[in-house]
Amino acid sequence: MELRCYESVLIFVPELEEPQLEEQIQWVKGLLEGGGAQLVEIENWGRKRLAYEIEKRKEGSYVLFRFKAPGTLVGDLERNCRLSGEVIRHLTVRIKDKECGRVQEPPEEEGGEGGE
Repeated sequence: MELRCYESVLIFVPELEEPQLEEQIQWVKGLLEGGGAQLVEIENWGRKRLAYEIEKRKEGSYVLFRFKAPGTLVGDLERNCRLSGEVIRHLTVRIKDKECGRVQEPPEEEGGEGGE
């Protein structure tokens, strides 16, 4: 199964407080990793003014996800975004491999040797 590079920008409802937004980011991260994606980058761009009103809202919280995934995962991600009440807009595009960057490694446990 070939992994291709994608970027997704999701706009979440502006009513979400920071902890709730972090939960939504973790939810999307779980969807991606559960579908076999390798996360490259997650950027929280914060709350920004929308170019036009969406569902009577003038602002939204923007988050960028850059990942490598099988093509079938994109449809699953977009379907879940449509069904979510917290996502007001989303867009996923395929990008060139050289623009994708390196896959994020999980943080290493601190504490050194870990011996007994």
